[in-house]
Amino acid sequence: MKPAALSKFAPALLTLALLAPALLTLTTAPALARPNVASQVAGLAVLRYDTLPAAPQPGADRAACAHLLLDQPATPAGQRLAQLGWGVTAEEPLGGWTAVSFVSGYGAGTSGSCELSDGNIGLFQGDQLQILVYATDRPATQIGHLVPFGQGGLRLFSGDFLPQPVADLRVLGTDGLIITQPALEEKVCGGRAVLPYLYGLPIDMARQLLAEAGWQPAPPAEPLDFGIAQDLAASVPEVQACAGTGFGFCAFNYTGPAGRLDVTTVGEGAEDGSLPQVADYVAECAP
Repeated sequence: MKPAALSKFAPALLTLALLAPALLTLTTAPALARPNVASQVAGLAVLRYDTLPAAPQPGADRAACAHLLLDQPATPAGQRLAQLGWGVTAEEPLGGWTAVSFVSGYGAGTSGSCELSDGNIGLFQGDQLQILVYATDRPATQIGHLVPFGQGGLRLFSGDFLPQPVADLRVLGTDGLIITQPALEEKVCGGRAVLPYLYGLPIDMARQLLAEAGWQPAPPAEPLDFGIAQDLAASVPEVQACAGTGFGFCAFNYTGPAGRLDVTTVGEGAEDGSLPQVADYVAECAP
């Protein structure tokens, strides 16, 4: 398979890269001249690749999705991608590289949401591309943005209207990169606390996992007296508030070994009576 969006601009070079990567003209420093790469995630491929074409012309929805893009990329790699017309969504260090997620497709949705498509991840030295991560089964797998994860790793999120974790990126030694399934737990706050993987779980099951990891419910100071939040409070008293429109987000708070945890769910629950599912969560570390 060929990299999303990139393949249409350099099919001959990509074929060469797939069949005989040793023939590519690499511009890396000696230590990273032949990085080892591998993916354990179906739908994501990684290869040594050093050519950056210009992005396709963006559709009309790029302006509506601009809040998900970096206005002024800070790294030489991000700046070069922006000059070529790509939408840069994140720049993060990873081992001896700069990892940059970038897209060329945009679809505006409700409540300020956007779907990002034709995404890739590039690993650069300076502004020179060294490694490319791309989706092989679009649209089932979309690449949206990167965030730091664990000790020196990165987590890849989808480009969906409600982004979800797709994979983790890990460095092996000085010149290896592997793409793995998202880890089932993460150490946060300097290792003082652990967060279990909560995405997609009903909030009542998520709170059980959190309790096992030392996180306790933190109900609001005043009881809730209306709406969806009031109904949820009967079984999940730590609910803080719920939006009555759009995606129907609800907020929940917890306290734990290293600070506070904010959990967000989406929707009002399923027809079988299960509670809303976790869409995101963020730890706020105490000093």
